[in-house]
Amino acid sequence: MAADAGKPKRFEELKLLPGQAIQLEFDGYSDERDRSSLVGYMAGRSIIVSTPMKNGSPLPLKNGMPLAVRFFAAQWNSACAFKTEVIHVSRIPFAHIHLAMPKELVLGEVRSSVRAKVSLICSVLYGTEQQHKVSARITDLSLGGARIVARQLPVVEGDNLTITAQVSVSGVDRIIKVSAIVRSVNTEETQVAVGVQFQEMSDSDRITLHAYVLTNLNT
Repeated sequence: MAADAGKPKRFEELKLLPGQAIQLEFDGYSDERDRSSLVGYMAGRSIIVSTPMKNGSPLPLKNGMPLAVRFFAAQWNSACAFKTEVIHVSRIPFAHIHLAMPKELVLGEVRSSVRAKVSLICSVLYGTEQQHKVSARITDLSLGGARIVARQLPVVEGDNLTITAQVSVSGVDRIIKVSAIVRSVNTEETQVAVGVQFQEMSDSDRITLHAYVLTNLNT
């Protein structure tokens, strides 16, 4: 879809900062999204990003290679994508590439139903006064909730939890803390899987969660 009215239509209007985490999809080169970060840009000229690494070496990219760029624009609470091409490749003073300025941006709010498969260690506080604590693992994460797996987590539907986890966004480790309510409990042989719906979190934690989910999407 085209950019919504009131939202940026040019890349420079996004006002992104260096270090912004982005994903690169090179046409016909890889089925995976290669992680990169924004180095800088000049309006009307080019966008400079770090060259993705594979096995410790920069990807062997060439001028003219088409690609799609995806990232989460926190200032606009939106996922952003555009198509472009490589216009210059450099290894000095570090491996980076220049991308052509896009002709069109595609922005859209990240839906709460969008889910990412993850394996994220977390701690869970539960009980009437949140007096009990267990370690668990988040296996499925969205902007609205998660699936948590633990060896033991004696809760029932309607119980309140507090979940704390450390996530990596833009190469920086961040701690997020969110209140949640239990929506489902599935007891298995060696573990219990609990589906939760997020209730309250700070604005900064919400932005971090959005960025983390987007980074870990598989589709």
